[in-house]
Amino acid sequence: MAKKMEFKTAKRDQVYIKAVITGPSGSGKSYSALRVATGIAEKIGAVGAGGSKIAYIGSEGTRNNYYADEFKYDLIDLEEFSIDTYMEAVNLAISSGYKVLIVDSLTHVWTWVNEQVNNEPRMTSFQAWGKWKPKHRKLMEKILFSPIHVVATARGKDEYIMEEKSGKQVPKKVGMGAQQDKDIQYEYTVAFMLDQDSHLAHAEKDNTHLFELNEVLTEKSGEKLYEWSIKGDAPAKQRKTTDEVETEKLADTKEAIIKRCKELGGQKNKELMRVLKQYEPKKGNPAKIVGLADANECLRALEAVEPLKEGKNE
Repeated sequence: MAKKMEFKTAKRDQVYIKAVITGPSGSGKSYSALRVATGIAEKIGAVGAGGSKIAYIGSEGTRNNYYADEFKYDLIDLEEFSIDTYMEAVNLAISSGYKVLIVDSLTHVWTWVNEQVNNEPRMTSFQAWGKWKPKHRKLMEKILFSPIHVVATARGKDEYIMEEKSGKQVPKKVGMGAQQDKDIQYEYTVAFMLDQDSHLAHAEKDNTHLFELNEVLTEKSGEKLYEWSIKGDAPAKQRKTTDEVETEKLADTKEAIIKRCKELGGQKNKELMRVLKQYEPKKGNPAKIVGLADANECLRALEAVEPLKEGKNE
């Protein structure tokens, strides 16, 4: 029976900060992310598995280490930019006990997704995006809904404008949105755009109302964000991600498959084993089926299999 719908007085819960910093090349995205994350981490005081308060998922090669003499952080230097690789790194940060995570940058995984879409020769662009956009969404949900403070970066779509200096028109590089999925800034607690020359941050979206004036992002910015995040009455809680929901559904479906296998006579039923090996080719082990779609399809296929008759080995 569905839960009765009713209005209740809204109450503020504590939250996990989710911030994204965008800007043109040279605007200071990585450095600003480290300063903000350090401010949050110092307020929390917790230390992760590597001995630092900050986990850093880096996709910028040797540049991931540029500021190791100024900040303390534990680094995963990504060599491959797939959705699964990013997802694994985020999960590792959480399971290792870190409370603050930097993802630098989101642009590389978005570029990877675009490459996958372009490499689907038998699909229209619409069909290819229909396949890959939900997969990318799972990663975004993992970042946005996981119980960890996140400061992410994304490269700006660099463009040049003409600006007057000393009576002359000179070109200036500016970031026009992010090299990421559109409207990414709406997903975060606060979304900053950095200026290349001044490194001032403009809050394009700010649920905190802490950054109404342009300012350089520092450790103080992180401290302000953390203090805002813990003002709620109840401890921070996050909704389940699509990935977590699918994992739970997969476990339930596997349980239903195993129950059906017992009803059909188990391994003695050759038709049963033939069906199972379509989804787990090695041994036909239902517990080893990967993916909710395959598990659901397998369960449907097993509904059409006849059970063993008494004393008969089919």
